[in-house]
Amino acid sequence: MLRSPRVLFFHGLESGIHGRKALYLAEHFPNSYTPNLKPYYLLPVSLWKAIKAIYNFKPDIIVGSSFGGFIAMLLLQARVWNGHTILLAPATGLLFKKRLWLPNDHKKNIIIVAGKNDTTVPLDVLTPLQQLSLDNVRFLVVEDDHRLNQSMIEQNQLRDLINNNYQSTVATNTINNYFHCVKLWLMCMLSLTMSFIREPFTLYNTIQRLRKQKKAIIETDER
Repeated sequence: MLRSPRVLFFHGLESGIHGRKALYLAEHFPNSYTPNLKPYYLLPVSLWKAIKAIYNFKPDIIVGSSFGGFIAMLLLQARVWNGHTILLAPATGLLFKKRLWLPNDHKKNIIIVAGKNDTTVPLDVLTPLQQLSLDNVRFLVVEDDHRLNQSMIEQNQLRDLINNNYQSTVATNTINNYFHCVKLWLMCMLSLTMSFIREPFTLYNTIQRLRKQKKAIIETDER
């Protein structure tokens, strides 16, 4: 009998360790862990926390939601992580449109979930990932909005995706030691710096836009 998979969850910009997806994963997967990646405007700190979480927790699979999906994609691109990955409406396309790619030598499954009614990360933003034609990448479109709560949580599709893609093999990306963490973080920061040089201010503008959208939703709910 296979043990329960070790699930590492990277939460979104306006979520956290007590968010709905984090609590859902803790309920269905006793070996799950959600690091606190805030504040996202200090992206180097968030990346460092994510790398340390991989080193300490040694996950079988990573789930990244929205900005957490962006973090997960950065780690995939830098080869920090090469295990099974589920990206829920990853915000990467809003940040670095010219660098929307995934490693072609990644051997584990990568599942990208997009919502048809997502206005934060619209479907057309993620379609370049669908066009990569990589054998291990699966693109799943669901009838849902950006939060994907109805499909992934209420219909338990997230639980099923994790169980169906989990394998009991140890991921080959095991980080060797603390100094290896530092090296990988520096590699991520170098890659990120080059991205900012190519597309300056994209991250800042995206964060501001997402915050305005959240404020508008809250004001609408209060009426």
